[in-house]
Amino acid sequence: MFTTKVLRQAKTLKPWSTITSNHLLDFSIKRASGSYYILKDNSKIVDFSSGLMVTNLGHNNKYINKKMKKFIDKGLLYSPPSILIDEREKLSQRLIENSPIKNGKVFYTNGGADANESSIYFARNNKKNKGNRILRFEKSFHGGSSYISSFLGGDKRRNQKLNHFNLDLQIDNILPNPSMIDNGKKSLEIIENILNKNSDDICAVLIEGSSGTGGIYTYPENYLNQLDILFKKHNILVIVDEVMSGFGRTGKVFAIEHSNLKPDMITMAKGLTNGNIPMGGVIISEELCNNYKDDIVWNGLTYSGHPLACVTANACLDLYLKNDKEVIRNCDNLGKILQTKLKIYKEKYPEIIKDVRGIGLLSCIEFKDEYLKLVIKKLYEKRINTFSNDNNLFISPPLNIDEKLFLETMDKIEEILIEINT
Repeated sequence: MFTTKVLRQAKTLKPWSTITSNHLLDFSIKRASGSYYILKDNSKIVDFSSGLMVTNLGHNNKYINKKMKKFIDKGLLYSPPSILIDEREKLSQRLIENSPIKNGKVFYTNGGADANESSIYFARNNKKNKGNRILRFEKSFHGGSSYISSFLGGDKRRNQKLNHFNLDLQIDNILPNPSMIDNGKKSLEIIENILNKNSDDICAVLIEGSSGTGGIYTYPENYLNQLDILFKKHNILVIVDEVMSGFGRTGKVFAIEHSNLKPDMITMAKGLTNGNIPMGGVIISEELCNNYKDDIVWNGLTYSGHPLACVTANACLDLYLKNDKEVIRNCDNLGKILQTKLKIYKEKYPEIIKDVRGIGLLSCIEFKDEYLKLVIKKLYEKRINTFSNDNNLFISPPLNIDEKLFLETMDKIEEILIEINT
């Protein structure tokens, strides 16, 4: 039986947990390869959530590593963001060309939370604004820093930050997530009512390209298109958070491409560099960039557009776009298999499964009661590691996972469901 060794003397303070908790992730990783973590005893455990939905192209990707090592030998491991470097300009051009925003510029950050914070700075600094409120959805997550975590819809992560920092950010109303049952009709009606009453106070809305750790709540068909019409009618900017859903995770380069919504900004991180080095960014429309023809961008970071991060991101883009986006098409194919299997699980095991949700390889099983804890324990016994939050078990393996390994792992998950359900 596979067991984990708790590292009780660890000197690292872990996020989102207590020091005394016997956390199931307390096993020691020696190295990683492809879709596997390799432990100190050289045994392997399947990484079925790509770390934290980060390593879209798998661990220890030889192509990315080679590009990074080659650049390291050049010695240009840091330059100020204000100095032009070819790799950064090349990356910016490619990101714009492969996004729904075809004209504009890219502002680089250290990760996803500060990408979202930066997008809010650019939104509020828009000269055409009437107000400065930022709307967002109730069941959403846009990062863990003190400011951006206040954009959560009221769960304990948000409340802790609000109480500690006494934040008053003037960001309500919180928008209701759409229901698949009524195709989002009630949500749209409430949002339209909010906009009709308060649009002069609102400058932008922050939405996820596809819902992530807030619970992977999917958008009904045509919902985003109708939202886009509403926001444009009231001259409200649309910021799309693609930190988790971007770079092929849903079967498109950006998840928002499943709709016709035209964003004013797109935020990104995670799969941008495959987790090989921290990096985030914001793709900003040309119209918003025009605010800075003569005015200074009062926003910046020491590591904005870090040279090695740009090289890494360009290497990742090489792979995402290679052979007519082969790796993204693989995600789309496996994602369809996954969604079919999840629906079957929900029908077969209604006593333990409350719901299943997802698109592409960004999915979750929501369990009833306390079943998730038992499922996680049994997953480790079967040498499977995946992320969980609340009662949700996330299934988000690397986009290039071998189909045989993917199906074998899904079979093991069903074995657990059968065992618990009997």
